Amino acid sequence: MKFEHSDVLKQLPEQFFASLVKKVNEKIAAGHDVINLGQGNPDQPTPEHIVDTMAQAVRNPENHRYSSFRGSRSLKEAAAAFYQREYGVELDPEREVAVLFGGKAGLVELPQCLLNPGDTVLVPDPGYPDYWSGVELARANMETMPLTADNQFLPDYSRIPKEVKEKAKLMYLNYPNNPTGAQATSAFFEETVRFAKSNGICVVHDFAYGAIGYDGKRPVSFLETAGAKDAGIEIYTLSKTYNMAGWRVGFVVGNASVIEALNLYQDHMYVSLFKAVQD
Repeated sequence: MKFEHSDVLKQLPEQFFASLVKKVNEKIAAGHDVINLGQGNPDQPTPEHIVDTMAQAVRNPENHRYSSFRGSRSLKEAAAAFYQREYGVELDPEREVAVLFGGKAGLVELPQCLLNPGDTVLVPDPGYPDYWSGVELARANMETMPLTADNQFLPDYSRIPKEVKEKAKLMYLNYPNNPTGAQATSAFFEETVRFAKSNGICVVHDFAYGAIGYDGKRPVSFLETAGAKDAGIEIYTLSKTYNMAGWRVGFVVGNASVIEALNLYQDHMYVSLFKAVQD
């Protein structure tokens, strides 16, 4: 027998990266020399001290059991200490930090945590295709925010129609930006907080490339902005900063109500990451 897929699965967009990898592998198999710019895989190995620590953690029998729901205290404390050290942002490890199965998981899960069918999400265009997946799984509506050179590839909130602002509940941002390479400024994030608060919108800042700057400028964290924790959250992945793309570990920080929603969702979806990876 062949069982029919659910309407939700039928409505999902084509998984962009799965399709891309398939095409790349077909070209490689045909003998072509392919330079793959698609997935942002690090071109260096994971640092040796991380690999060595993982090897020790794998051998620890205490880790050969279900991990604690909502992640280990030590990992969440490390994430909070990282934000304090790098950005001067104070976080409560239990209320304002959640462990993720990679940054992508959080980005896709959030619409299902905060939205109902028919709610509106603001999405940058161009932007990471998996934002669309989360929107479709939540059966929400997507409105795009064009990123254009005349506005330094930042969304222009004044161009968003009034009726769209009133319906929007969630907004994705991503700086440093993929694919434009644009950087956000402190002034832009201040404007973002004002816009989000005045319209009741939760900001989801995808900070995947937070460690990658140029011209001597360090990328700005959304949470460095006054009032940002009231207006939303930021998702950080270890994939780029620490060359750990295959390890599937990240975290989300910020608004306590959003952190609780993600934790609750993940309580039902998983237990937690393999404790050795968290170590």
